[in-house]
Amino acid sequence: MSLSASQRAMLPFIALQGSIGTMIGFIGYFVMAAHDVHAMFGFTAAMLSSAMGATALAYVFGPRLRLSAARVMRLAFLAPGLLLLLGDHSRWTLAMAYGSFLGLSWGARHWLEMSLLKDGERDAYAARAGTATVLFSVGTTLTMTSLLAVFTERSDLVYQVYGAICLLGGTLFGRGLPQAPLAPLQQPATVLRQPQFIACLPLFFLESGLFGISQALASAGASEALGSASRFGWVATLAGLAGGIALYITRRNRDVGNRAGWLGASCLVVGTAFLLLGASVWIPALYIVYSVLKAVGSPFLLASEQVLNQQTLDIEGALSDRIFARELVLWILRMTSLGMFWMLAETLAPRQVLIAGSMVLAVATGLEYLIGRARFAAASANPSPGAGQPA
Repeated sequence: MSLSASQRAMLPFIALQGSIGTMIGFIGYFVMAAHDVHAMFGFTAAMLSSAMGATALAYVFGPRLRLSAARVMRLAFLAPGLLLLLGDHSRWTLAMAYGSFLGLSWGARHWLEMSLLKDGERDAYAARAGTATVLFSVGTTLTMTSLLAVFTERSDLVYQVYGAICLLGGTLFGRGLPQAPLAPLQQPATVLRQPQFIACLPLFFLESGLFGISQALASAGASEALGSASRFGWVATLAGLAGGIALYITRRNRDVGNRAGWLGASCLVVGTAFLLLGASVWIPALYIVYSVLKAVGSPFLLASEQVLNQQTLDIEGALSDRIFARELVLWILRMTSLGMFWMLAETLAPRQVLIAGSMVLAVATGLEYLIGRARFAAASANPSPGAGQPA
């Protein structure tokens, strides 16, 4: 299925989003190297709160300033770019930079994709978006790894290059995207009370509620197993290449009819990867296997989750209300799960934290498949007439 001009215009931004998204791996490694896993939990909490704050600002003040989603997407790169180039690179500044990038870019991306895509178009678009993300992610990771190898692990240089990429992309991209201003929030609380929305809470928790824990544990595992930022970068590059090859081989095989199959296969690969992350405590080389499996399975899982997320927003209410309500609930779930696991980590040794967290993530991935499969089946039986409508 071919993409429309507006859908194709989204791909450069998505590729840039994937490029900047790789920064979290390097931030996590440097935070762990300088501090400990508790500092990483603190960074993650600050980053998630910054992301929610950025989303709220976009949806509250964006309509008043007559900002389009395309302009918010550009701000998602310009604001962190300035922070990375001019800030002090403390973990709190980095949390604000990366959090604002997440909140603004995903807030704008959700609006644009929900406005531009009908349900039947989502699978082909998700496959192309995933390919663009992997290609730019691998290229950026390789660039940063080469810098670290040449300039002896200089984190400040890495952050400055990320800042320059943000400013360049935010300045150049955005042509061809809809320029209609964001609609103001109306009654987001009514979305929270909808039975269809409440029924999505288990999926929200499993798919995104554990996001903070997975980020912290991946950084802890890298610090424990690899010993240098450049070594982490080479492993991440290898893993990204494996994911890109898998995407290329299967690039034409995804459609509406096999959504559950792709979700099941990707959950199996990613769940296995999480178990290997825990096992890397005893055999450090397994971290490399974990990275490769995670990179192979994640693009397919993310594509499935993207379709699921868009389906969960195919409910009644203004689009701004639906997106804002979902992001608010995700933030609450992420902060709650992160806080509970952080308290548990206070009673465990660092290795025990990694083992316990990996097992939680593996189980959650299996449960996500069961719930996601049921939702795909329900959506096929009762297609939503509102899919792809912005109102």
